[in-house]
Amino acid sequence: MDSNEAIIEMLGLQGVKLEKISISSKPRKITVTVKHDREQCFCSRCGLQFDGVKAWEEKTLEAPPLGVFSDVEIEFFQLRGLCDGCAKSQVAEASFIHPEFPSMTCGFAEVAGRLMEEITCEAVSRLLHTDSMTMWRLDQWRMKYMEKKEKLPEKLDVSELIADEVHFRTVDVKNRRGLFAKRREPEFVTNLISPREGKVLSNALGRDSEALEECLLKLTDEQLESVKKFAVDMHEPFMAVIRTECPNAKIAVDRFHLIQKINEAFDKVRRSEFRKAREKKDEFCKDMLEPHRRFILVSREKDLSPAETKLLDKLRDTNKEIHTAMLLVEYFHKALDKGTVQSFRNALAAWSAVVQESGLEPFLKFEKLVKKYQTEIETYIESGLTTCVAEGLNNKIKVLKRMAYGYTNKKSFLRKIRQRCGYLNHRYINTDNLFYGVTP
Repeated sequence: MDSNEAIIEMLGLQGVKLEKISISSKPRKITVTVKHDREQCFCSRCGLQFDGVKAWEEKTLEAPPLGVFSDVEIEFFQLRGLCDGCAKSQVAEASFIHPEFPSMTCGFAEVAGRLMEEITCEAVSRLLHTDSMTMWRLDQWRMKYMEKKEKLPEKLDVSELIADEVHFRTVDVKNRRGLFAKRREPEFVTNLISPREGKVLSNALGRDSEALEECLLKLTDEQLESVKKFAVDMHEPFMAVIRTECPNAKIAVDRFHLIQKINEAFDKVRRSEFRKAREKKDEFCKDMLEPHRRFILVSREKDLSPAETKLLDKLRDTNKEIHTAMLLVEYFHKALDKGTVQSFRNALAAWSAVVQESGLEPFLKFEKLVKKYQTEIETYIESGLTTCVAEGLNNKIKVLKRMAYGYTNKKSFLRKIRQRCGYLNHRYINTDNLFYGVTP
């Protein structure tokens, strides 16, 4: 292979001859002039060879970067010939021109598409010296094209699954009823996640039973039966679907959501005591119970500095209700630390007795919630399955949303999540052929 053939191959071109190369240092740009190879030209309509040449039509195309030159332009002379099969003149086939974006080669489109799997369309447009709106359209086209070929890996381990929701956007409520009805409401996306793979398997708009059912449609009947453990938050619509669709799965409610709920119970006690301290003009308690200190108050002792521990000890001596609430939070942590189900049950029974004795209403309500989901909590104790992978992916999705300054297109957001956090990308779908041409 000579140098001309190598350049043509690197640019993803076929059936052309290299005429010349022009290099500009300011700006750093390469212009490659190519011409259809007469012997390799066929009618783009019927596929027959031409009898003669009628004209050479000049086109300018964007091409993938070459080395240090990110701005590469193709001056392409496309043959228009006389075709006996069509009984008229036709242009010769040029499969390397993108069918949806005729101003770029397929190679350029695929390079840009792979970049947009990781960074924003705006950033890619700056790197490749092109229009950002065109890049956005290309990204949308490519995700739709790849979605047709999307499938889960054959040896995917689905013995453990997670279902979790992430915020999509907040919209104005249409047809509000009443003066005090909600003006805005949030919309969510439900993601089905494999914790072993750390990937989003499927997703759907909403956070109800229909959304999870739609996500589970991606799995086969055999895969649904092979699910042994399923981690969710305390969301009954999800649990109902799991019990129906995954008959062999044990549902696990993990530590993250439980601690979130007990912290809410503690915060209700803190707010009540804060109001009392303000009325009594107790400056120490008022200062210690300020909203910005609420996270320190529920932190575990091992995570506190000596100075913070000293202040909290003084607060315990001063305020009995806060002292009791802090003990309940700490003891509940210790119950969740237990390594066996039996030891957890013993610790939970002791904790429940203290809750009943305390008479703190927020903790009494939380205790009822714990008793309701005790079987699911014991599954977490036994298996150690958590939703931490889902929370990590949620953070990644939130960063994705901020980078795009929010999404309004529902399908685009769902695809983008699977592109960035799942299997809708070139690492799992072979798109090497897209460097040279697009097939239906």
